[in-house]
Amino acid sequence: MTQRAGLRNFARRSSKFSLGPMTTPRDPHDLAIYVAWLSYIGGHTQAEIAERLSLSRAKVHRLISEAHEAGFVHVFIDRSPQALVDQEDRLARAYSLSQCLLVPDVAAPGEPAGNTVAIGAAAARYVQKRLAAGDVRSLGVSWGRSLAEMTRQLPRESYPSLSIVSLMGSLTQQAAINPFDVVYRLAEITGGQGFFVPVPFIADSVADRDVLLAQRSVVDALTRARAVDLCVVGIAAMKPDQPIFRSERGLLPAGARDELVAHGCVAEIVGHFLNADGGLVDHPINRRTIGLSFAELAERDVMAVVGGADKAPAIRAVLKSGLVNRLIIDAPAANALEQQDAVAAS
Repeated sequence: MTQRAGLRNFARRSSKFSLGPMTTPRDPHDLAIYVAWLSYIGGHTQAEIAERLSLSRAKVHRLISEAHEAGFVHVFIDRSPQALVDQEDRLARAYSLSQCLLVPDVAAPGEPAGNTVAIGAAAARYVQKRLAAGDVRSLGVSWGRSLAEMTRQLPRESYPSLSIVSLMGSLTQQAAINPFDVVYRLAEITGGQGFFVPVPFIADSVADRDVLLAQRSVVDALTRARAVDLCVVGIAAMKPDQPIFRSERGLLPAGARDELVAHGCVAEIVGHFLNADGGLVDHPINRRTIGLSFAELAERDVMAVVGGADKAPAIRAVLKSGLVNRLIIDAPAANALEQQDAVAAS
């Protein structure tokens, strides 16, 4: 296990002042950051930290919680149990993946969010490694709960030359939640530049889509999207609780899900609606989405981040499509996927 505190801001400032029992922090979070360093990096108990800083144990506990809530502390685990490693290899072979990362089932029974936090942490660790290695200078993203969690788990590190690009239309009818949020948050965390496609996710008609695609700002954004080094995307199932079908997002009109299901749709990825065999469903919506085309996405290095046993049919469809060559998946989804494969093979 690697316990990594994303606390580099304090380290950079430490040469300017010494933070001790009698020091007044220059930043509201500085004391919480220092306490986190003492706890996670120094290995001190809360009692030792309380004595060292002349604080109560309750205060130390609150400061550690503050560091967590502010996003300064990140815990990464760099290896899975051997049984999961074997399962990763099986899935990689079955679907010709260059990489498969399997997250153990850590969710409490009945937890609505499932393993979203764990999946987000795994995705953040993977992206952080690629950024640190310098082989990802431009990152393409879609949106969804797993990607939103990834942005919360990613350590704050400076990559000013990084470009973060939306792979799909980023405007919705209602501004409460936009696909653009993932781009914005990643840019804020890394200090990179964010670029989004300044048009709706789905045009009202094919003619409207053609007009929007001709706009210079859209041409520029999609040109950047076609050149990204890595795409990190979510997968949606045809379930009412999926963000894409929630009315407050304003992404799809009422009744669209039922129409898609009637046409054999089981999955959505970056605005492409797929049938169980991984092909595009014959529905007008696939001719009105704005973003990277099916063929363009298939040419990129694409990592899907997804979890939940109930998403297995959608995951299987996406894997059969050939759009994805890397996968981060949780154990319940992986088990359900292998069960589906066994049934199909029998």
